[in-house]
Formats: sequence, structure tokens, C-alpha cells
Amino acid sequence: MAISIEKFQEQGGRLKTDDLDFEQFRSQPLQPHVLRCLSYMHDIEYQTVLYTRELLVTPAWKDPQFTAFLTLWNYEEYWHGQALGKVLAMHDWPAHDVRLSAMRTFNKRYLFWSPMMFWTLGHVVRKFPAVHMTWGTINEWTANAAYNRLGQIADHPVLTELLGRIMRQEGRHAAYYASYARDLLEGDRRAQKVTRWFLEHEWAIVGSGDVPKIETSFAAAYLFGSGDGAELIERIEQRIDQLPGLAGLQLVSTAIRDATAHVNEVEGSVPAVPVPTSVPVSVSVPVSVPKSAAARSTGEPANHEVADATTADATTAD
Repeated sequence: MAISIEKFQEQGGRLKTDDLDFEQFRSQPLQPHVLRCLSYMHDIEYQTVLYTRELLVTPAWKDPQFTAFLTLWNYEEYWHGQALGKVLAMHDWPAHDVRLSAMRTFNKRYLFWSPMMFWTLGHVVRKFPAVHMTWGTINEWTANAAYNRLGQIADHPVLTELLGRIMRQEGRHAAYYASYARDLLEGDRRAQKVTRWFLEHEWAIVGSGDVPKIETSFAAAYLFGSGDGAELIERIEQRIDQLPGLAGLQLVSTAIRDATAHVNEVEGSVPAVPVPTSVPVSVSVPVSVPKSAAARSTGEPANHEVADATTADATTAD
């Protein structure tokens, strides 16, 4: 079984932001490149409800532990979107319903057909649960790395605190996904083969198709195209390699190279990343993927499992 949903539930809830001074963004505004990345993140966090819609038409809805996780995951991601929207609003950038309505209009054809597509996949591909839990694991790892990297680049006290809080919740999501995925992949060659095929042929950076391609490419290239960002991606690749049957894919690093090439083609170049003036707090994180929860008697995630999901050297603040 995956990480205990009871333990997951105890540690979660609405993101706390009422003690943060969002007005500080008026006197210390963020740079446009940072706001562009935040806009992309805002859109993806809010999109979680539609990802949930797609998963609930697969046979996985029969598993009450899985549907409980989806409920909590969706709730927490909603408040992440709300918080990021507040930051955008402080800069008079579009946020919340204005952005969401535009995004859903942009993607209306796919959104119309996607439940039917997922129903088909869920009922035809026998090992599809392993596919979507592994897919979700990789997406959560990359999301956490993106928040980590953006906090380093922006070097803003309020944003650093906010992103650190989001990362702690995202870390729990990643730990649950990774534990569940490992259980489904471990010892099942068919599940490994099917999952590997889908990842090799269909996986793309989270948000691909949900927002204009250039926005996904920009966020990926700006955050991960070089320096510390590239190192974070290498750590994600090491984690993927440790999932049963998935070594050597190089999925994320290949996607980052493609995104960088796309930005160079469309916009001429990827903007240079500024050097932070302060040193972020670092948390030393082991590279190992959490072992199967079936091997644990308590069902409680070990500390290293939650930490592992923060994608190493995470910028956090208590």
C-alpha cells in the first residue's frame, strides 16, 4: 500500500498566507521574467481540478484511498493557485478567474475530449494506474524544483517564504505519488514496460497543452536551462532512474533542451538569470527514492521521503 492517507491528511490543509505581507511586493516588485514564471505556475496549480476530473473517469475511482488523495491534493493545489494569484495581483498582472477563463477558452477542444480519452486509457490500458502515478511523481518533482529555483532567482523575502510553504505541501504530494508508483511498478515487468513506453512517447513538461507552448518552454528554459537549475534536473533524473524499470530515460533533461531551443527560436534567446544577493537556506536531501510503503509497518512517511520530494537543497523557511 502507498503512504497512509490518514497520515497524509493529518499533515495537510489550506496553505497559510494570512501572516504574509503581500503589500511588500508593491515596494519591492518582482522582475518581469519571474512574474512570467509565476503566471505559468498559477495556471498549472489551478488546472489541478481538471486533472482530477480526468483521473476520476478511470477505474481508479473505485479505490477510496486514491480518491481521498485526489481530494486533498486538489484542495491544497487550489490554495497554491490562490496564493500565487495574490502575488500577480500585487503587480497588476492578470490572475484568478481572468487568467483561468482565458486558459480554458484557449484549450477548450482538448478539455472537451479529455475525459473520453482518459476513460479509454483507463479501461483499455490495464497498467494505466502505474502510468499516471509515475507521471504524477515526475511532475511533482519538477514542480518542486521549479519553486526552489524561482525562489533562488527572485531572492525576495516574502516570495521565498511563500514558495517554501508551497514546497512543503508539494513535497508531501510527491512522496505519496512516488510511494504509490513504486508499489505498482515493483516486480511487475508489464507495468514497467507500459509505463516506460508512455513516458518515452507521451510525457511532456507539466502544463504542455494547457497553456501556450511558449509559456511552458520559457519557464522550463529560464529556470532549468543552465547553472543550478540544470543541477536540480540532474537530481530528478537520478530519482527517475531509481524507479523500477525506468533507468536511463533522461526525460526531463531532454525536455529542457527542447524548451530552450524553442525559446531561442521564437524569442531569440533565454534571458540571463540574475545572481542572488543572498544565500538561500539549504536542506541536504538524499537522492534515493522512497522504498515501497508495503515494507513499512506504520504507513507513516519517513522524514527522508518528504524531504526527497523537495528536489534537493530546497529553499524553505519555518
